[in-house]
Amino acid sequence: MSLRFPSVLLSAAALILSVTVAMAGAPSSTRPSIGYRIGPVLASGPHPDRQIEMVRRKIGQMLMVGFPGTSPDERWPATVAGMIGDGRIGGVILFADNIRSPAQLRKLTAALARAGGAAPPFIAVDQEGGSIQRLNRRKGFQPLPSARTMGKKPLCEAYALYLRTAEELAAAHINVNFGPVVDLDINPRNPAIGLKARSYDRDPARVVAYAEEFIGAHRAAGVLTAVKHFPGHGSALRDPHIAIVDIRDTWQAEELTPFAELIAEDRIPMVMVGHLIHPRFSDGDRPTSLSRRAITDELRGALGFEGLVVTDDLGMDAIGRRYTPEQAAEMAIRAGADVLIFANLLTEDRGALDRITATIAGAVAAGRIPLRLIEESNALTRSAREDLGRAAAVPGMPPQAPACLEPRAAAPAGAAAPG
Repeated sequence: MSLRFPSVLLSAAALILSVTVAMAGAPSSTRPSIGYRIGPVLASGPHPDRQIEMVRRKIGQMLMVGFPGTSPDERWPATVAGMIGDGRIGGVILFADNIRSPAQLRKLTAALARAGGAAPPFIAVDQEGGSIQRLNRRKGFQPLPSARTMGKKPLCEAYALYLRTAEELAAAHINVNFGPVVDLDINPRNPAIGLKARSYDRDPARVVAYAEEFIGAHRAAGVLTAVKHFPGHGSALRDPHIAIVDIRDTWQAEELTPFAELIAEDRIPMVMVGHLIHPRFSDGDRPTSLSRRAITDELRGALGFEGLVVTDDLGMDAIGRRYTPEQAAEMAIRAGADVLIFANLLTEDRGALDRITATIAGAVAAGRIPLRLIEESNALTRSAREDLGRAAAVPGMPPQAPACLEPRAAAPAGAAAPG
């Protein structure tokens, strides 16, 4: 499937050819070196169309979409596989409606994985446990307790349950689990976290301990994880699925602790940024997912995060009520995001992805987005996807949980958890 470029993209070619000059005044990045020699993708030469296509594909690798359907023979899954194959998207996110049984899921995801070749697409799911698990017992999968329930179990038992789930995901060709939630359980009436038992505990130390079991178990199975929702959503009063969430009057500094500690321990490949507003993290009244202050200055600069930054779904009402998909995508990339999630965009507006690609390419040409941001994100995502293509699942005990090396009877519930 080939992309028909809108006129705005083609008319930008002349500007793109001089992109080095256009980028000269762009703000510098605080993102660390990733061992990739950044240079202009579009230099003066005889093949501008080929260079435009290169940038289009690099932008496409930043986009992750949801879609309807359960079989690779159906219209939307077949369309998505084609989009993966020609570089228009870099990954998909699965929801409950995509999943009927283990055999059906493996057939669907195998087709998507094959479409990516040596660099399989990110195939992601929210499999936190409790009320947020797309693979559930009713459909033939192993059940997983909620984070709140898991936080009352011995760490070794938590690890064993998470490893079972991670191996089940890996067997189904799912290579990204959007978890663990490291929001603190500060407000039990929080509609998105507290009321859904998605937090391990109020204590940052306990949250970190159980998050490490989640991350370690998935790493052992070859599945990437994404801690969420930066910079902390546990104290919020509202749900970003419904509206922008302003946390300036509820957020507490300790909500940053789980992110800071896990990043310092170099344990996490991805961080998901929430749609939250706080003066410390927001560019004016923009949510953190679209703010350079949150992603580039705080997450990458102050905390030193070197992995992939993922936005929460940019189709949530918190974003969709204020910005078009093109506006949201441009702001997210300028802020420093590497992977942009659009859960329902394909079915709501079939031309939106092409417009997003054209808008981003035009922003690069005009100098609104530094070209190196596209290059750096592409290098990170490509490296991660190629590693997934080479990786084999090798389950094993995580070094961060030495109690798990002891017999189960020697690790009572009270002894394994931090105080």
